[in-house]
Amino acid sequence: MERPAGRKLIILAIALLLIPALTLPGKDSDRYAASYNDMIYEAYVYDKMHQWEEAVPKMKQQYRKSPSDSLLYDLLLAQYGLIGYYLEEDMDEKAGEQLAEAEGFLKDLEQAEGYEVQHLLFEASFKAFHINLRPRRGIRLGPQSERLIDEALELDNSYPRGHLEKGNMLFHAPRLFGGSKKKSAEHYARAIALWDKNLPDNHRWLYLSTLVSLAKARKETGDLDQAIATLEKALEYEGEFRWVRNELLPEYRALQ
Repeated sequence: MERPAGRKLIILAIALLLIPALTLPGKDSDRYAASYNDMIYEAYVYDKMHQWEEAVPKMKQQYRKSPSDSLLYDLLLAQYGLIGYYLEEDMDEKAGEQLAEAEGFLKDLEQAEGYEVQHLLFEASFKAFHINLRPRRGIRLGPQSERLIDEALELDNSYPRGHLEKGNMLFHAPRLFGGSKKKSAEHYARAIALWDKNLPDNHRWLYLSTLVSLAKARKETGDLDQAIATLEKALEYEGEFRWVRNELLPEYRALQ
């Protein structure tokens, strides 16, 4: 009778030892995600886009090695930012390649519990990226993107990225199709106000980017003083933000 009991104790001990091991991959993914998010934030602040480009493949590799929903979200957010950069720099081929890969990862996020709003917003922004690459698609994809954003806001009106994407849509859409710089500024400001209450580490670069978008929208509506104040707010948060410190703020102040 003693020997079977002893075996049971050994098996139980092994099982208990295995429990932490089974949870390690997710913890490792979260730890790596924090490191990658720091790399991306630094890349954005110091204008080191090569560092951002280096971070994304590493995030893909880590996700494939040790998947987690949080790392998947951070990877998609990093790709989202990189695609936007490529489009801004007229690097359409790179943007298209990155977008195709990101859409593959987006299918994984669709299955992740608790990421419904995030999935809708990535899907909406990816459709907007396709419009940038092929403007003729705007007639079909524009309304689809707007519906996805509105659906996300209906599900969670307190999620900052929902207001960011609504602001982006209103800023870039032609007035004939509902575009409005003034309304875009309202949504950008709402996103900033929500982030001021709670700013996750992985959204720090996005917070700064949204402040720039808000400043541009305010400038477009003739509110130059508030535009400058918005850029100054960005520097209050991150004094090393080179794009604002060395380019945008001097440019805006020269217009006063």
